[in-house]
Amino acid sequence: MIDFNISKSRYIRAVQCKKMYWMDRVKPYEFDNSTVDEAILENGENVGILAVELFQGAVKVHYDTDKQKMMDETILYIEEGQRYIAEASFAYRGRFLSVDILEIVKKDNGIDVNIYEVKSSTSLKDIYIDDVSYQNHVMKKLGYNVLSVNLIILNSDYVREGNLELLKLFMICDVTEKAASREGRVEDMLEFLSQDLDLTVEPDIDIEEHCFAPYPCGYFGYCTKHLPYNNIFTLRNMHRTEKLKMYNRGIYSYEDICSDLPTFSGLKENVREQILGEDVIDVRQIREYIKDFTYPLYYLDFETVQYAIPPYDFSSPYQQIPFQYSLHIDYGNGELIHKEYLAQDGVDCRHELSLRLVNDIPMGVVSVAYNMAFEKGIIQKLAFLFPDMRKHLMDIYANMKDLMVPFKNHWFYTREMNGSYSIKYVLPAICPGDPELNYANLEGVKRGDEAMTTFKNMPFMSAQEKEKKRQELLHYCRLDTLAMVKIMERLREC
Repeated sequence: MIDFNISKSRYIRAVQCKKMYWMDRVKPYEFDNSTVDEAILENGENVGILAVELFQGAVKVHYDTDKQKMMDETILYIEEGQRYIAEASFAYRGRFLSVDILEIVKKDNGIDVNIYEVKSSTSLKDIYIDDVSYQNHVMKKLGYNVLSVNLIILNSDYVREGNLELLKLFMICDVTEKAASREGRVEDMLEFLSQDLDLTVEPDIDIEEHCFAPYPCGYFGYCTKHLPYNNIFTLRNMHRTEKLKMYNRGIYSYEDICSDLPTFSGLKENVREQILGEDVIDVRQIREYIKDFTYPLYYLDFETVQYAIPPYDFSSPYQQIPFQYSLHIDYGNGELIHKEYLAQDGVDCRHELSLRLVNDIPMGVVSVAYNMAFEKGIIQKLAFLFPDMRKHLMDIYANMKDLMVPFKNHWFYTREMNGSYSIKYVLPAICPGDPELNYANLEGVKRGDEAMTTFKNMPFMSAQEKEKKRQELLHYCRLDTLAMVKIMERLREC
C-alpha cells in the first residue's frame, strides 16, 4: 500500500501549528479527545451527504483505507464521462486529497474542473480558504485546469417551509481568487511537510493564539505541562488574549500575578477573587435584588436541540429547538410542586410544549431562570411562531427574573466556585455534601450538550434504551430547576 504522508486534514493542522503535525506523527497518544466535538463531525457528514444532491447525477467514490483504490475509482468515473464526482480522490507526490464534489468539464487541451468543498458552517472562515487552496494546488500539479474553487455553506437565514429547498438552504461561494492568492503559502508549507523531519526533535513552538483557534488543540495539556496547576490559562472570565499577554511577559501562576502589582490591580474583581480564593457575600446587593422575587416562584429550565439541516417547518439551520422543560413551583410556605415535559423523539413538539407551558405557568407570576437570556430567547421564538399563545408566552417572558445575576456580579462568591458562576459550580458550593444535588451522581446525562446528543440519537435507539435515556433526561433537567430552588433558599438566608 502506498504511503501518503500528507493529507488535506494534516495540511490544515500544520497550517494551524506545525508542532500539531509533529505530535500527530510522533505522540498521537497525548491527544485529548475531549476537544473533539462529535456533533460537529456528525453535522459535517450529514450536510455533506445532502449537498451532493445539488449536483444532479453525481456519483460517489467509495471510501477505502487503501487510498489507491479510491483514486482508481475516480479515474474510472472520469473516463466514463461522469460530470459530478463526490469524494473524487487524487494524489501528487504523496499529497492526497478527496474533493467533496468535483465537476469535470472535458476540453480538447486537457480537463477543466470546478472544485466544491462543503462545510457545515453558516459563515466563511479563513481556514476554509486554506483547505481549498491545498486542493487547488494539488489538482493543478496533476495537470487539471481549475476553472473555479467554491465553498458551499449553510444559509442561516433560510426558513424551511415544506420540502427542503436546497438552492436556498445552501450558499455557493466562489473563492477562486482567494485560493489562488495562497499558492505560495501552500508551496512553502508542503515543502516543509515533505522534508524528512527529525522526529526525535520536538519542535520549539511556544503557546500562542494557534493553540486555541481556528480549532481547539488536543495537545494543549501536553504543551502546558510545564506550568503549575493553578496557571493563568485556568482563570475564568478572562479572554485568552489577556492570558497570552501575561504568559509572554513570564507571568504563569497565580503567585506570579499577585507579585506583579500593575497586572493584579488591573484585573477584574471576579478574576482577583478567583486568584485570592476569598469568599464574598454582599448582603445588601443580594437582598435588594431578590426582593422582587415574589411567591409563588416558577423555576424554569429548557433543554434544546440543534440541527444543521432544519427538520421541521419554520425552523432554520442550527436553531435552538426546545424539546424539554422542567418546572419547580415554590409557594414559599414549604410547598414545592414539580412539573415537566419531554417530547417524543422525531416530531416537532414546539406547539405541544408551548401549550403545556402556558397551562403550567399562569399569567402575572414571577418565573425564574438561570441565565434567563436563553430561556427568554426560546419563549420569544415560540410566541412568534404561535400567535394564539403569544400574549401568554410574552407575559411569561416579561415577568422572568434571572437567578444568575448575584453570582455573575460576584455579590455571592466562594472559593469552591473556582471563578465560575455556572450553576454546575454554584450548586455544590452552596449545598456541599448532598448527593441528590450533585450533577456528578446523575446517571448518563450530566450536561446540556449530552442532553442534546441523547435526544438527537433517540430515533435510532431500541425501545428499552430509549426509555432509559428518557429517564436520564428527566432527572437531569429536574436537577437544574431544583438547583435554583436551593440556591434561592441560600440567598434568602443572607
